[in-house]
Amino acid sequence: MKGPIAIFGSGGFVGSHLAKYLLKQRKDIIAFSHDPQKAWRLKEMCIPSKNISRCDLTNLKQVTFVLKKYQPKTIFNLAAYGAYSWEQDIEKIYDVNFTSTVNLIETLKKASFSLYVHAGSQSEYGLNAAGPTEKGELIPNSHYAVSKTGVSHLITFYGKVMKLPVIHLRLYSVYGPLEEKGRLVPTLMSSVKKGALPPFVDSKISRDFIYIDDVIDAFLTVTEKVKKKHYGETFNIATGKKTTMEELAYLAKKLFNITSSPRFNSIQKRDWDVTDWYGNPAKMKREFGWKSQVSLKEGLLKTFSNTEG
Repeated sequence: MKGPIAIFGSGGFVGSHLAKYLLKQRKDIIAFSHDPQKAWRLKEMCIPSKNISRCDLTNLKQVTFVLKKYQPKTIFNLAAYGAYSWEQDIEKIYDVNFTSTVNLIETLKKASFSLYVHAGSQSEYGLNAAGPTEKGELIPNSHYAVSKTGVSHLITFYGKVMKLPVIHLRLYSVYGPLEEKGRLVPTLMSSVKKGALPPFVDSKISRDFIYIDDVIDAFLTVTEKVKKKHYGETFNIATGKKTTMEELAYLAKKLFNITSSPRFNSIQKRDWDVTDWYGNPAKMKREFGWKSQVSLKEGLLKTFSNTEG
């Protein structure tokens, strides 16, 4: 992997873990955040201040300045807005997810870079969520999904038409230490620490849960093995295993010795919740020899041991 290495969105869940891992291997890492003072994960992970820099991707002047200053060769873009239910500013969804990506890659075009890796989302599939391949139809069912779908087409254009070294990784339900507190697994961990289970939506709603270490391994595997034929391509980062809320609840009940029974349909499901939501990682296995290694049981235990409470 050629350096310097830039990580945009480093204050987020996946970005902070990527920064932490890479800094254990090398020092030429720049962790960019739109507001470093509020990037609490970087503080939790003891990322040195010398490796942290401010950059708001929606500000083209800032983007141009930091790229000229640091001249990164490998770029990871994990910046996103709208993935959480409380992120409702529609204009900001498109500015952060789509427009800023255009500006970033257009600015990178003027310099010499080795690889750009973009973090996409399972949400791009929308209503076509039951194990689709990367060639499956995208039927986005939210503004966030539409914005991320647009980016996947951008990456195809820049890679296949413009011949730039860019790649798109479609992440499924990533979980692990330091995930946002309002999310499903952190809520589950908080409850089991107190000897209880949280309320759940419909028992048949499902997810493809993938542990953070597997996701970081996927990013690194791609950077190590990428070839020109992969430029502009999209890859699903998933386990390929469907887990319903019922299965998750009873697994947690067993793992953490919870005596009470789970309560389903006790909270309202979100507009984008679907019953069959899981990935197909066959392309990652075929092209890069990658597959997830951490089982849901192991991942929940690791997350539990790293959760305060």
